[in-house]
Amino acid sequence: MRHTRLVGLALLLSFAILYSCKKEDSTQVNEVNTVEETIEKTTEILPEIKAGKGKYAIKSGIVEYKTQMMGIEVKQVHTFDDFGKMEAQDVAMEMMGTKIHNKTIIKEGYVYNLDLVKKTGTKSPINAMANTDIDFENLSEELIKDMDLKKLGTEVFLGKTCDKMSIDYKKMQMKGTYLVYKGIPLSMDNEIGTMKIKMVADKFVENPSIPADMFDIPADIVLANQ
Repeated sequence: MRHTRLVGLALLLSFAILYSCKKEDSTQVNEVNTVEETIEKTTEILPEIKAGKGKYAIKSGIVEYKTQMMGIEVKQVHTFDDFGKMEAQDVAMEMMGTKIHNKTIIKEGYVYNLDLVKKTGTKSPINAMANTDIDFENLSEELIKDMDLKKLGTEVFLGKTCDKMSIDYKKMQMKGTYLVYKGIPLSMDNEIGTMKIKMVADKFVENPSIPADMFDIPADIVLANQ
């Protein structure tokens, strides 16, 4: 199975929110530790990247999501090209007077996690990253069993006929339901540990022309290798 990390879909948002809150409430610190421990365990159980077909069954796409977590709603934009070989996830919000604008770029075997406010970022090999994304187009039988993935039928969402799936992935303390169109999750209602995350697309553009600079690292970002 080919895994890639798309932090912003869920964990990028969760870390941004929890990091902003943890100075105010010791309960939030405990939640941060719980999520971090879950992710550290994930690194040990996820396979390295293997050659396979594209992560998505369409060449390019732009998906705008609304994500609800801890009573907060945040907009996210996911852009991909070349069947998922290049991806960008943008999350912007303001919380407790703090502006947060993060962008994650995946290309050429690396993940770039960028803080567009602080102008800093990290660069990491994909197969060294913890991951909660599911590559629905390249699932192995072993992973399907481990995740207890079940197809519940189909459902039309945003005019697309989606596969409705459920998972109960005990190794990652993750369970929930998905609506998936050609490998793209258009709706996700999930629990990761004790955290509930609901992500719903409100706009999806199939096979648009993606500007080449969408996946460029801004010149003013100072990168550190991990």
